[in-house]
Amino acid sequence: MPSNHYFIKLHVTGDGTKTWKMTWQDPAWPKDRHYHVDESILQDVGKEVRAALQKVVDDATSGTILAPAMKDLARAGSKLRDAIFLAKGEGAFRADYIRNEYLPGRNDWMLLISLDQRVHIPWGLAYDGDPEGLPDNCPNTSITPSLYSGFWSLKYQVATLLDIIDPSGISKPRANNEVQMLTVVNKPCWDTAEKQIPTSEKALFASALARSLPLIGSSVDFFKSWKQLHKDLDLLYIYCHANGSKLALSGQDEISITKFSLEVNHKPPQTHPVCLVFLNGCQTAIGAEGGGFMEATGSLGFCGFIGTEAKVPDLFAMRFAGDFFCHVLYEEMTVSETMDKLRRDHWPLGLVYSTCCHPEFKIKRISPAPFAKPARNLSGEPLIANTLL
Repeated sequence: MPSNHYFIKLHVTGDGTKTWKMTWQDPAWPKDRHYHVDESILQDVGKEVRAALQKVVDDATSGTILAPAMKDLARAGSKLRDAIFLAKGEGAFRADYIRNEYLPGRNDWMLLISLDQRVHIPWGLAYDGDPEGLPDNCPNTSITPSLYSGFWSLKYQVATLLDIIDPSGISKPRANNEVQMLTVVNKPCWDTAEKQIPTSEKALFASALARSLPLIGSSVDFFKSWKQLHKDLDLLYIYCHANGSKLALSGQDEISITKFSLEVNHKPPQTHPVCLVFLNGCQTAIGAEGGGFMEATGSLGFCGFIGTEAKVPDLFAMRFAGDFFCHVLYEEMTVSETMDKLRRDHWPLGLVYSTCCHPEFKIKRISPAPFAKPARNLSGEPLIANTLL
């Protein structure tokens, strides 16, 4: 992380009474400040936010003017921010202090949210400011990150992670000429999208996968390879149809959360640097009642995952991930720095991706990037080869 950044920490825990305890932490405070919020309100507003985000994606895919959908997303994000601080009783005073006095003076800080199990809220889409001041109708070229800087993913570079993640492996980054990467794909989706990558970008795309083993297209081969190689893997990339509770490598070949957890894990002792997972499929960040990928990638040997809050166009998803791996492999950027840059470079569809992992994961740059990354906004280019993932 850049030395001029500090962390605001929020710890969210459930207590079995349909409320969540929100504990804000600052080393300068003599004690933490906490309050309780209604679980169902936060979950309901979270669904509204994701529905509004999906409208942005759909309008971008169809070439519609984005201003109305972006304003509605900011409105939903403002409601989410209200719900995050909607405390009652004595806790209301602490919530009001955090919201109106503490956070406004810390725009250059990063927000790290550690979560109890089964807390799946799109925190990065909470919105500060008055959404009614945003334009109702303007050219898509005027839809810029600075205009919508109130989104928490831009303002605080929000990262969420399961509270049991052991960050010790983060301090032992691997060199990029030693990194081992496993790539698992829905082969028909992959092949269709890959054919649509511009010729000028194919060498760059190949460099993003330079440390990957050959593509794997079935769960049987995935689990077999994982069992053999997992102790040496630094990156696990999965590109397929998905939702918050399963991955689909083909029409019949699906991987449930339970199956993923049982087959894709590490057993002690775990001495290798931790593995980062990129789940590039629809709504992998939304979770499910019985648990989600936050839990599955929060166990020993993992540092969490990059996931999506909405259905994402296949070609956009493939190219976005290509840029992600190029930055992580060749620029010695942390995940947080990389995601912040990509959200702005590929605005506004970069908002679809959530950082559900330790924000300081990075890889040492030994070998330089073989190709320069072209400057372009993927949100303004063809987004879809065939379908939404």
